Amino acid sequence: MPAGKRARYTPRTMRSAADRIQSSLMCLCIGIGLAVAGCALRSYEAAPLDPAASARAFESRTSDSPGLRQYMLGHGYAGAWPVPRWGLSELTLLAFYYHPDLEVARARVAAARAEAVVASQRAAPTVTPLLEHHSDSGEGRTSPWSVGFDVEIPLGGGGRRAALRERHVHLADAAALRVGGAAWEVRSRLRLQLVDYYAAVREADLLGEELREKRALVKLLERRVQLGALSATEAGTANLALADTQSRLRTARAAQERALTGLAHAVAVPLPVVRQVTFDFAAFDRLEQPPADAQAQRAALLNRLDVRSQLLEYAAADADVKLEVARQYPNIALRPGYLWDQGDNVWSLALGVLLPPALGNRAGIEAAEARRALAAQEFMRLQKQTISQAEGARAVYANLSESVAAAKDLDALQRAQLEQQQKRFDAGYADRVELTQTRLQAAQASRAALAARVDALRAQGELEDALQVPLAGGPLPAVPVDSSSLHTSTLTTN
Repeated sequence: MPAGKRARYTPRTMRSAADRIQSSLMCLCIGIGLAVAGCALRSYEAAPLDPAASARAFESRTSDSPGLRQYMLGHGYAGAWPVPRWGLSELTLLAFYYHPDLEVARARVAAARAEAVVASQRAAPTVTPLLEHHSDSGEGRTSPWSVGFDVEIPLGGGGRRAALRERHVHLADAAALRVGGAAWEVRSRLRLQLVDYYAAVREADLLGEELREKRALVKLLERRVQLGALSATEAGTANLALADTQSRLRTARAAQERALTGLAHAVAVPLPVVRQVTFDFAAFDRLEQPPADAQAQRAALLNRLDVRSQLLEYAAADADVKLEVARQYPNIALRPGYLWDQGDNVWSLALGVLLPPALGNRAGIEAAEARRALAAQEFMRLQKQTISQAEGARAVYANLSESVAAAKDLDALQRAQLEQQQKRFDAGYADRVELTQTRLQAAQASRAALAARVDALRAQGELEDALQVPLAGGPLPAVPVDSSSLHTSTLTTN
């Protein structure tokens, strides 16, 4: 071509350039397609909520469903089916099977586990297509187009990835422990509602007996007033006492309904299902011996799920420090590339270096260390609170257990006096008014003993909550957590 003349692109040359461009783009698309096809692609699946269907599912819950039977048999229940009498252990399994709090906690564990998997994945290579058009069509150029691609392959980063994965694994294990914590809260609320229902039922029974005796006493006293052997003032006082007992009985029956509703909420079943249940209060007929101080403290430290969860959160904060330390080193990536530049095949190989933050990421490391120190202080605060709570709950329960013993002795004494008064009445040495008054005193002593027992049962529940150990036994949920992760990081406390 003569010098000074611009190159002219013939149709054949243009077709050749276009073929090269099309071929290069096709190869690039095929490569990307093969890389994508190698992955397990999933399409979007809608998961709409149906409030009406969930409401129907709740209303259809029963205490004798096949699924519940399999669950209870798999968790230690060995009695008849359907369950003839529902005690604390049976109701606890019922609540574990139906209560949504456990489903929410399990869903959080699944989400945390998924986050741990994502955090442990390697960074994928990056492919950048290149397409350029040149307006300068100088001598010797066969095409105005340049076509190619760059690939960026991350190198190293294993320390960051390991620290990030460690952090998410600890958080997932902490979430798994919260499943046990949620189950314990379900059991605690159930036990409290069952104690309230037990108290209301027993109170109503005793008040019913007292009401019958007071009605009989009022009739006897009114008869004496009619005969002129008693003033109307004393009969009026007896009538006021009768009205007070009637009011107390109505209050006890209202408390019974309120506790029954609370029970239905605690086990997450419809109220009509709970109304059909025959309850067994055998777990409340005796009080367990409180553990010794050293035993209480050890049990609290070993079994409190929130303490173990806080320790895992400290381990996650420690992994954050490892992550920030790893970030003080530069990121390195290998960057091979290819370019078809107007008829010329150009291969390239570069090394990309992403420098760390200023001063070797000192600020990030110091911030992570501060968060770790905060997590340590929070753990030690919770540990001390746990020990104090366990010791205090044990002391209260021990004192109330002694009150129950004293009230029981007084109740037995009143029952003995009632037997003596009955014998005197049968022998003709006491009248019916004296006998009825003695019966009322015995009924009142029984109510005082019941009140002391209920207070002690509530204190026993508080001690169980402090230790997160059922003193009277009972089912506990399995906590899906790898205990080895508890020893990944150590924390020294004074």
